[in-house]
Amino acid sequence: MNDKEAQFAFIHAHSTTYPVQKLVELTEVSRSGYYKWLKRRAEKVQDTKDEGLLPYIIKIFQDHRGTYGRKRIKLALKEEYDLVVNEKRISRIMRRYGLYCRIRKKRFRNQKQPHGTIPNVLNRHFKAIKPGKKFVIDITYIEVKKGAQKWMYVCAIKDLFNGEIACYSIGQSQDMELVFRALNELKKKGFEKGAILHSDQGIQFTNPSYIKRLEKMGITQSMSRRGNCWDNACIENFFGHLKGEMYHFTQPQTAVEVIDAVADYINYYNHKRIQTKLKTSPVNYRLKSA
Repeated sequence: MNDKEAQFAFIHAHSTTYPVQKLVELTEVSRSGYYKWLKRRAEKVQDTKDEGLLPYIIKIFQDHRGTYGRKRIKLALKEEYDLVVNEKRISRIMRRYGLYCRIRKKRFRNQKQPHGTIPNVLNRHFKAIKPGKKFVIDITYIEVKKGAQKWMYVCAIKDLFNGEIACYSIGQSQDMELVFRALNELKKKGFEKGAILHSDQGIQFTNPSYIKRLEKMGITQSMSRRGNCWDNACIENFFGHLKGEMYHFTQPQTAVEVIDAVADYINYYNHKRIQTKLKTSPVNYRLKSA
């Protein structure tokens, strides 16, 4: 410690007893110099505290392949280590140590689909009071980088109670068979009588065979308005995560690898990935609610 630092330390030690102005005059140092020293001292203390928290943040960041930002890391620290840390502090630590979340760009389709006569029963009431009462369904595509098959198609059904992917099917074509296999899985899983299943105006969901299948299952069909992507935003949100985050865990090349990667990601999404509004994973939320 040099003489000036000793003088600053002397001022700090007596600042609760004597005015700082008198102390800086006595020690012949500047008032601004003292406050700069005080700020540096506080930053060093904070750095020491941050270093103790850093290993936990790095572990969570690596476990989720860099897809967690400050909000989910905050929830994970509480859930996994019972540590309560504010987002501002987490953000500061992440910036300092170069931990940047791989943020996806939100994209929604806004293509006009064949007009159906099914009403919008859901009407953006995306909350459900219990599992099995409200679902959303849609189809997306995943690129296959090696082999004759260029695309694989995923039909997913999401439970709006907890955001869990209740069931899904994957295949080489986005035909009615893909949709029916997903519906068969939903039937096995179970649902409330009269449960709502909401979709966009895709040709699969305006198909008479699809409408009849839902009637036979005792499901209430609901459909988005023409060209309105927000009416079915919940399932689009999941597909965005699937395409944006799956490749941080694995790099599927062939059709078989894509099938396995989708299965692994959906299992992760349901059981481990924290949803900020739930403050835990979908399956944990459902089990705790039960």
